[in-house]
Amino acid sequence: MHSLKPWHNIPIFENNERLVQIPHDIKFVEPHPYLKLGAPYKNINQIWCLREGVVTLLLEAQKYLQSKRNDLSLIVYDSWRPLQVQSFMFNMALKDELSKSGISFQKEDRDLYNNIAKKVEKFWANPLSGNNSPPPHSTGGALDVSLIDCSGEFVEMGCSIDSMEESAEPDYYNDQNDNEFFLWNSNRRLLKETMLEFGFVQHPNEWWHFSYGDQLWAWKNEKKNALYGGILL
Repeated sequence: MHSLKPWHNIPIFENNERLVQIPHDIKFVEPHPYLKLGAPYKNINQIWCLREGVVTLLLEAQKYLQSKRNDLSLIVYDSWRPLQVQSFMFNMALKDELSKSGISFQKEDRDLYNNIAKKVEKFWANPLSGNNSPPPHSTGGALDVSLIDCSGEFVEMGCSIDSMEESAEPDYYNDQNDNEFFLWNSNRRLLKETMLEFGFVQHPNEWWHFSYGDQLWAWKNEKKNALYGGILL
């Protein structure tokens, strides 16, 4: 099964912008979290890559953040994701969620399987969505990003990247009065403000996921078309 997202019908007019490595002016998690899990990257030199224009915007976002908070930096958790890696991570997440419900990967309880698959697809794009609706990360226009402090520690955001709980929603802590929740919400808002200032859009279900140029970006900006399609290497 495959859940259609509201942005999947937006046409893609590929602009053929290059996929380039993210410069070390931007920090990223090393070793790569998915490489550690065994994700099948064919070329480790292509792990930390984005479209050239997206890298330019990301560098500007970093400067902007540090002009406001010189004690903080952006840190990239994931960037371009080959389809074989998308498939690996999607299936891993699905198996984990099925296991929690006591069923296997073999769909013996189809209704329960489909409900769990829908939950997973809120956070992990189905790698089988096809050329007309490639997973955002496979376009080179999407990245997962957070904040770190001067000591290199992740700033607390209220849940971890790749969490599939309700608390992953960007505005989950908006109306919470608890001081800790207020801090988490403030950190999320700072990240969002920084990224949106340079044309990125935020995934509706994930505080850490931002896109530029892909179908999600086009949908949120009411554009007629996306700029980036899937990149197959």
